[in-house]
Amino acid sequence: MIKNKKLIIITILFIIMLLSLYLAIYAGYKDLGLNLLKKAFNIGNDPDSLILNLLRYPRAFKALVAGSCLALAGMFMQAVSKNPLAEPYITGISSGAGLGIVLSVLLFNSVNYSLFGFFGALISSALVIIFAGFSRFSITKLILIGLSVNIFFSSLISLIILVNPLKSYTMMLILSGGITTNEVISDKILLLMFIIGLILSGIFIPKLNYLRLDSELLESNKGRKYLYTVAVIIAAAFLTSLSVFSAGILGFIGIIAPQISRMLFGQDYRWLFVSNILLGSSLILFSDYIARTVIFPLQIPLGLVVAFIGAPVFVYFLTRKGDMFRD
Repeated sequence: MIKNKKLIIITILFIIMLLSLYLAIYAGYKDLGLNLLKKAFNIGNDPDSLILNLLRYPRAFKALVAGSCLALAGMFMQAVSKNPLAEPYITGISSGAGLGIVLSVLLFNSVNYSLFGFFGALISSALVIIFAGFSRFSITKLILIGLSVNIFFSSLISLIILVNPLKSYTMMLILSGGITTNEVISDKILLLMFIIGLILSGIFIPKLNYLRLDSELLESNKGRKYLYTVAVIIAAAFLTSLSVFSAGILGFIGIIAPQISRMLFGQDYRWLFVSNILLGSSLILFSDYIARTVIFPLQIPLGLVVAFIGAPVFVYFLTRKGDMFRD
């Protein structure tokens, strides 16, 4: 694919992301938000301005963070495992985050549940990486240990939900995913952490292209390969934890965004880096718009909408590009 064609596709993806951002911020269940858009240029304390400043802008920002982080983490995990079905949660993050969330509901009535989920995700991923070992590290061992941790923590989650029926609905609702409104960590700090995550991801891009080389070619540099692999997995765990803090546990984005990017741009991770940010952001932003408008005034859990939208999109691209699993 020539460079100009790739630039055109990136431009199209950027426009799609901007349209999704507009819908997430300004559009409502009755209109496309043109009246609300005018309020963005007027500083005031009227209800519409307060809705934008206190609800819509922070919500759209967290959706953008969650989508970008999940897509990049999925790209990292698929790259190091060389498995197109790998996703960010294989290191036990989803169950660790879920356990943190249900404990916050159980012990603190869901106060700061996103922070509990964030630390639960970090702790579970750290345990998996440590148990996988550094001296004899292997992707297969990492996946198997991550699967074991997921099963163990998921069993604990199920047990907690079963023995606490009065809080089970709240637990299940929060576990379904949704943009968080907790203020323990301000949006400025979240933005700083997001920027750090993007910088780290950009630094690791050349390493991903290096890891694409045949194992026989890397035989003389096994130590460097293991170091890069572990570093990339740690970065993926950090990005996934940020997405959990921003929007809870959202499946599927970490699989479909990297795969669609790969079908559009091939294996060059310099282009995949930008593409995954735009695709992941667009999917979560648009899903959030659908979640809050389709059955207004009720709101569908964001994780369900992501699955409803993501599955058909993924199947469509898979049927159009039947060679997606080939290098």
